[in-house]
Amino acid sequence: MTEWKKIFAAIHKNNSFVWPQLWALGWAADAKSMARDGLRYDGATDGVYSNDQYGKIAKENDIKIHGLTKDDIKQYIKDYVTAAKKCIAAGADGVEIHSANGYLLNQFLDINSNKRTDEYGGSIENRARFPLEVVDALIEAIGAEKVGIRFSPYGTFNDMAGGSNPLGVAQFAYITGELEKRAKAGNRLAFIHLVEPRVTNPFLTEGQGEYTDGTNDFVYSIWKGVIIRAGNLALHPEVAREFMKDDGTLLGYGRLWIANPDLVDRLEKGLPLNKYNRDLFYAMTSEGYFDYPTYDEAIKMGWDKQ
Repeated sequence: MTEWKKIFAAIHKNNSFVWPQLWALGWAADAKSMARDGLRYDGATDGVYSNDQYGKIAKENDIKIHGLTKDDIKQYIKDYVTAAKKCIAAGADGVEIHSANGYLLNQFLDINSNKRTDEYGGSIENRARFPLEVVDALIEAIGAEKVGIRFSPYGTFNDMAGGSNPLGVAQFAYITGELEKRAKAGNRLAFIHLVEPRVTNPFLTEGQGEYTDGTNDFVYSIWKGVIIRAGNLALHPEVAREFMKDDGTLLGYGRLWIANPDLVDRLEKGLPLNKYNRDLFYAMTSEGYFDYPTYDEAIKMGWDKQ
C-alpha cells in the first residue's frame, strides 16, 4: 500500500482523480496458472467453462471450475470490502466495482455462465444478487459517494451472451433499478459506467464487433445519477457531442488516452491523435505507457512530417 500512496499522491498533484477498479477473473482466469499455483478456479457454476478451449486447458491441468458456494460468496464480499478500504486509505477518491466484460460479477449476471439453481441463479433478480450484495457492502464500508459500478450490457468478451440474450436489457434494467432504489433511500452511487455496444470486445480493432441492434439509452429512464459512457468515442466525435448534451453524462476514453497524455486538449482543439501500440497494452514495462508525446512534443520531434 505504501507504493500506491505514492502513485495516488502523484495523480492528485497533477490535479486528477483515481478510482481503482475492483474485480476478480472468475472463469476468465488461466487454468494452467491456477493449477500451477495451487489456486481455486472459481466461476458462477460448477464445471461451466467460458468455451471448449478453456475447458480443455482445465482438463489438461487437472483443475475444474468451482462454482462459488454461499460461503465463498460471503468471503468474496469481505475481500471487496477489504480492497475498497485499502484503496481509500491509500488516498484513492473512490472505487469502481467491475461488473462488466465477462469477469466474475458479470458471470453471475449472464445466462452463459450462470446456470445455478439457488438464490444466486435462475431469475433476473437472483442473477443480480451477488453484485448488489457487493454494492451494499461497499456502501456501508466507504460510503455510496465513493462507489461506482461498471456494466457492459452488450459485451461478448469472455464469452458473455451480449445482445444475443433477449432478456439482457431486462437484466440490466433490473439491477439499475435496484441501484436507483438505493439512491432514493439516500445511498446514490457516484456513477454507473457503461460500455457502449460499439465495443463488444475490447481486444478487437475499433469498428469490429459493433452491436447495432441495441443502445444503453434505456438506463437514463431508470437511473437519475451520473452516467459514464465509454466505447470508441475518440474516433466518433459526433457521438461524443450527442452524449454530452446531457449534463449528467461523462465520457470515458481508454486506448487512445494511453497514447495521448494530452487527449482532452487534443479533442477540444480538434488536433490529430497519436496512434497507440496495441502490442504493448498490459506490458510489464514503461514502454507503451509513458513514452507517448504530447502534441507540442510530437511537433518538435517532427511527427507531423512523417
